[in-house]
Amino acid sequence: MLLIYPPVARSVEAPLGIARIASFLRGAGRKVECLDLCAEGMAYLLEMQLKADKDDTWTRGALARRERSIAALRDPSCYSNPSRYTRAVGDLGRALKVASKAAGAEVSLTDYRDSERSPLRKADLQASARDFESNVFFPLFEGRLFPLAEAEAASASDRWIGVSICYLSQALCAFALIGYLRSSFPGIRIAIGGGLVSSWVSTGVVDAREDFNGLVDAVLAGPGEEAFGALLGIDGGSRAFGLDLGDFDEKLYLSPLRIVPYNFSFGCPWKRCRFCPERAEDMPYRGVPARMATLELQRLVREYSPGLLHFSDSEVSPLYLRELATNTPGAPWYGFARFSRALLDPSFCEALSASGCVMLQLGLESADQKVLDAMGKGTRVEEISAILGNLKAASIGCYVYVLFGTPSEDRVAALRTRDFLSERSDEIDFLNVALFNLPAASEEAAGLETFSFYEGELSLYRDFRHPKAWDRKALRAFIKDELEGDPAIRSIIARTPRVFSSSHAPFLLDLRLFP
Repeated sequence: MLLIYPPVARSVEAPLGIARIASFLRGAGRKVECLDLCAEGMAYLLEMQLKADKDDTWTRGALARRERSIAALRDPSCYSNPSRYTRAVGDLGRALKVASKAAGAEVSLTDYRDSERSPLRKADLQASARDFESNVFFPLFEGRLFPLAEAEAASASDRWIGVSICYLSQALCAFALIGYLRSSFPGIRIAIGGGLVSSWVSTGVVDAREDFNGLVDAVLAGPGEEAFGALLGIDGGSRAFGLDLGDFDEKLYLSPLRIVPYNFSFGCPWKRCRFCPERAEDMPYRGVPARMATLELQRLVREYSPGLLHFSDSEVSPLYLRELATNTPGAPWYGFARFSRALLDPSFCEALSASGCVMLQLGLESADQKVLDAMGKGTRVEEISAILGNLKAASIGCYVYVLFGTPSEDRVAALRTRDFLSERSDEIDFLNVALFNLPAASEEAAGLETFSFYEGELSLYRDFRHPKAWDRKALRAFIKDELEGDPAIRSIIARTPRVFSSSHAPFLLDLRLFP
């Protein structure tokens, strides 16, 4: 079996989904090969022979500095030099834009855009598959996939190729490579899965029996191990939480240290936030036994010697935080957590720090209590404030997320959030500011006047008429003038990585990551 992670997404660590499926299938005695075409795709474009317009000095410089910029993002010393880091990221983004322009696309370090097609329309996905030779990555697909797919096709008639589509930015390229495979090897069976596909199925925009006009043989929703197990008749058991990174070349990733991804659970343990896609999609929550997770993490640290562990759970629940505080995994780590009451204990925060926690990603969303209550967040502003202080005292970095424009918010509530951020700016290391997108399948959508947000039947979100007239135009003006106009908040935003965001944020903290 061949498992593929397609372009384009943030390329800083091995793709967790296919690494888990590979471990599961190998544990069941199946032969599996993984291919990270996202990381290879970045390298392929950045190695192309390119020329800039004679008068475009910025582009000529960016192209000339490509190797230096790649080396910089893999160099620990770059992360203590903000201007060098920003220059490297900007230069690589510029080079990718030039490399993809001739193919009618715009590739960045985190996104893929087609000048004619949208990943939100089935017809455009099918067109991308039909015209696969026009995709900017086609030469890579042909060179890398032909020998592997040919071997799969020759070995048996029931061989599968799995394509993991986790982000919207991967969809058009994923279907281009599917089109290539279907054209070249019509007898091979193709399955698609991953986070985006799971969202499509769980919200009903795609039926699990959908074949995209004959392009795919199976649409797999939910955890890949479970879905592939059902497809192949393999019982999952405890193997579903294994992880095999043996197929991935750590030298391809744009990180100064090796990052090993891991998740303790699937789904969200809270799942009460009314605005959240997790609730709208209603995927069941399931986690590995805490002690089993500890043993697996310790094995991963011994086997792969990571410089950083990335816990990609929707929330690392207090159960797992307590396990980490008691049984250190043996490497620095970061991940998402709620402002739970467990973090109100300063000694517990100190224990997390001692276990290797260098940063927590925390969803504040709003600092107005009425808004938090309306959202169903289950948090108290005064407790959030105390937790930020505890984490600061324990030398744990805080990457805070705020969300403006929810149906219960108005300008007065937004100003309370601004004031909270400003007053506690010395306790917040990084800040993600977002405008609220209404999940089309959410409970809130039923009580609002909604209309199309993005054109295309695969869109997961709807625009809506805000009940307090707090529309997107007013929100953008507020963020520009009121939020970013505050010097303390502007300082946090300025040091937050713009492209790699939380993936590189731990490296910008003066903590324990580098010797």
